[in-house]
Amino acid sequence: MNAQTEFRASHEEKEDLYYAVHKGLRLASARMLIALGQLDPFDRGAVSAALDRLSDFIVMGVSHLTHENREIHALLDQQLPGVADHAADDHEHHVEAFDELRQLASDLASAEGNDRPVRLRKLYQRFALFIADDFKHMHEEETEIQPRIEAHFSGAEITAIRERIVGGIAPEKMVLFTRAMLAAASRPERIAMVTGMQAGIPAEVFPGFMAAVVGEPWQVGDWDKMEAVLC
Repeated sequence: MNAQTEFRASHEEKEDLYYAVHKGLRLASARMLIALGQLDPFDRGAVSAALDRLSDFIVMGVSHLTHENREIHALLDQQLPGVADHAADDHEHHVEAFDELRQLASDLASAEGNDRPVRLRKLYQRFALFIADDFKHMHEEETEIQPRIEAHFSGAEITAIRERIVGGIAPEKMVLFTRAMLAAASRPERIAMVTGMQAGIPAEVFPGFMAAVVGEPWQVGDWDKMEAVLC
């Protein structure tokens, strides 16, 4: 390992604030890129469905940036002024990229005739550039920001950060995040996530939430069904 990829050892086990959500975002990014690349620009129904997926992706991305800025970067900057500046700059560029993607999506939706393949290609290429930048950005957060978080915050403080982030996500957005994170996880990670959610969500709410995530009623323990739908 080099200086950029080595994690600092700690006697106290601490949560990784980035690992699970970044796995989910990487999977969602890859699937979105593939969907745009395979899209028939003249199939208006398919284009509409793909653009709806892109809209959900952008909603998730904006929410993710907002919570990182407020709950992670702001706190870290109090301990180490300037250490999160580069990540914050990346976030500003991401917001600009989301605006561009929305406009390109709108251009495609309203395009006619032979202009549709041209508009789709522009959207596909811009999305590819966005995720190229974002994958590098997420790696830097995981390998540069996370070790600093672990060095300057206790395990309890890090857990509190995660709880504030989760508590600030609206239910409809939480469904999007949970779907992506469960789909990207290994089965042991998936089981641990669902078990943790079941313990933290009121019993009367949990079945409905999981049905929204999976897309149909789901019984705890039916991992094959979950994976068939999500993976």
